[in-house]
Amino acid sequence: MTSAHPVAFLFYGQDEPDLKEKLADLIQKSTLPASADLNTSKLDGRTVTAGEIEMAARSLPFLAETRLVLVENLTETASGRATVEHIAAVIPNLPESTRLIFVETGHTDDDGDAGGKRSAGRSQALKKLVNVIEADPRGVVVACELPKDIARWLQDRSQRHGTTLEAAAGRVLAERIGSNMLLADAELAKLATYAAGRAITAADVRLLTPYSAEANIFQMVDALGQRKGQVALMSLRQLLDDGDEPLKIFGMITRQYRLLIQMREQLDAGLSTGAAAQNLSLREFIARKLAEQSRLYRIDQLERILEYLLETDVAIKTGKVDGELALEKLVVRLAGHG
Repeated sequence: MTSAHPVAFLFYGQDEPDLKEKLADLIQKSTLPASADLNTSKLDGRTVTAGEIEMAARSLPFLAETRLVLVENLTETASGRATVEHIAAVIPNLPESTRLIFVETGHTDDDGDAGGKRSAGRSQALKKLVNVIEADPRGVVVACELPKDIARWLQDRSQRHGTTLEAAAGRVLAERIGSNMLLADAELAKLATYAAGRAITAADVRLLTPYSAEANIFQMVDALGQRKGQVALMSLRQLLDDGDEPLKIFGMITRQYRLLIQMREQLDAGLSTGAAAQNLSLREFIARKLAEQSRLYRIDQLERILEYLLETDVAIKTGKVDGELALEKLVVRLAGHG
């Protein structure tokens, strides 16, 4: 009879610092330093086949009790997503000595265009993989989801870097890094070094931490809502100078305005920001920011903006206008919306 001892694991989620710590803890508990290299296989999920996974996972350990097989980002490519369909048949045949570990990182909430389609494809494949691992009595799923209150997460996380983060500094840092938790952790390490033993202040964050692409989009939409076209163009130029592709930027702008119209509809229906956040599956600080921005527009203005976005989408994809020029024209047009 098959034991219920775990042999298959799935680690996933956008809180990647937490994910990496939990994964490291499992690896450390499952291997001996002297034989870890001999009994660890790392497979690239983008190209690996189900047969290769099974072959590696059914191999017995050498002079040790366990063998680790790590499969990274199986859902990232179409071939990897096809392999997911065969994993359910692999797990029941694994020996007790195996620890087959699937690691999924880099999942985002991108919307629109090819990036959104890839994200949707990954999300569907990830759900299948979660179901496969959970359905097996020897499977364990470790979900490391984004915290609802990123500012609070940052304050708690700062202690890992031997420092403390003032509440105001946590809010400013959350606004600047968006939902990139690996970036957030790296910024905390940098800020802790700069603070040199004292608490990290909001002034420290403003001095040392640049806006992420997600935060720049919020800044741009703020400026557009206040008819500050030059400020909005500066935010756009910053995104382009940082190397973001025009279609990616356009996708982020489109997603932002879709969320704004959804938030405005929720607020107009009499719901609180908290209730709207729950209905729209948004983190609280994002919902608060969207609520503030949505009040800069009438609902008919937002609907008209969606029409502008559609026109721009068609113009870029049909090659009628260069991507950067199309974005600049769009920003100017949105800044003067009536």
